Amino acid sequence: MHYSSLVANVDKMILYLFYNINVLSLCKLKFKTMINVNENGKVTAKDIYYFVEVKTQFNKWVTRCIDTADLKLNKDFWKEKTKSTGGRPAIEYEFTIDAAKEVCLVSATSKAKELRRWLIDLSTKTENLELITVKQAAFAVKVINCLKYIENQKEAYNVHKDTFVKENVNTLNPKYIYSDFAKYRSSITGWDKKKVDNAINEYLDKHSGYNRNKVMKKDINTKLSIMDIGEAIRVAILDILFAKHTNEDMAVNFSNLCKRLTNEMQIDPDKKNEVNLFKAKEDILTVGTIDGRSLRS
Repeated sequence: MHYSSLVANVDKMILYLFYNINVLSLCKLKFKTMINVNENGKVTAKDIYYFVEVKTQFNKWVTRCIDTADLKLNKDFWKEKTKSTGGRPAIEYEFTIDAAKEVCLVSATSKAKELRRWLIDLSTKTENLELITVKQAAFAVKVINCLKYIENQKEAYNVHKDTFVKENVNTLNPKYIYSDFAKYRSSITGWDKKKVDNAINEYLDKHSGYNRNKVMKKDINTKLSIMDIGEAIRVAILDILFAKHTNEDMAVNFSNLCKRLTNEMQIDPDKKNEVNLFKAKEDILTVGTIDGRSLRS
C-alpha cells in the first residue's frame, strides 16, 4: 500500500487519533495517576520505584527484583548508563509491562498491588486492541483505505473462498463445497445471503434515493457497504485473515478495531480501486501480513 492513499482522509484521521482513540503512547494522559508508559510500551524502574513506595535503596531494590523475578536482560528489561554529571554515571532500567507486573509482585507493598492490578488491566486492553500504539493505528488506517473499495472486498472474499476450496477439495463433496464455504464463512462473519437481504430491505425502507431492484441484485459486499462501510471492511478483513490462518482472536480484534475507526472517520465506500495521478492501486495482500508480532511491534 502507498501512503498517498491516506491523503483524502488525513484530516479526519488526525482528529480521530488524537481526540478519540486510546493510543498507548499517549496513555500517560489517560492514566496520569499511575505511571507513564512510553511509545514502546515500556515503563521505567524509577517510575515503579517511586510509585510503589519501597524503603530499600533504589539500586538494591531493582537488583533484588530482577534476580527474584528471574528477569532476562534485553528480553524482560533493558538498561542504559546515563551521562555523568561529575560522579559515577547512573543506570536507567526499562521493563516490559509483563516484567513490571513481576517487579510489583516482588515489591509486595500496598501501592505495588495497586499498580500490578492496573498493569494487568492495561495488558488486557492492549491484548484486545482497546489500547493501541500510533504505529498500529496508522497500519489500521492503511488497511481501511485499502478495503473501502468494494472491488477489494470482493477480492478478499475470493481469496477466502479459493483458499477454503483448495484446502478442502479432497475431504468435502465437490458438489457441495461452495455451499459448505458459505456456511463456514457465515459462522465467522455473522452474515449469509438471507440475512444480508433482510437487512438491506430494512435499510432501503428507511433510506430513500436507492433503486431497490438494482440494489437487491448486487453482491453481499456491495449491500454491506451501502448499509455500513465499517461492517463491510470488518468482514473483508476477516476474509483475508482467516484465509491466511491468522490467530482467530487477533483477526476478530483487529477487524473490530478497523470497524470502529472506519465509522469514527466517516469513511465512504468506493466501487473501483484504480490508479490515478494521486495514488497507486491498493494491494489487499498487504493485509495478510498481520500477525501477533507486527501488530504489537
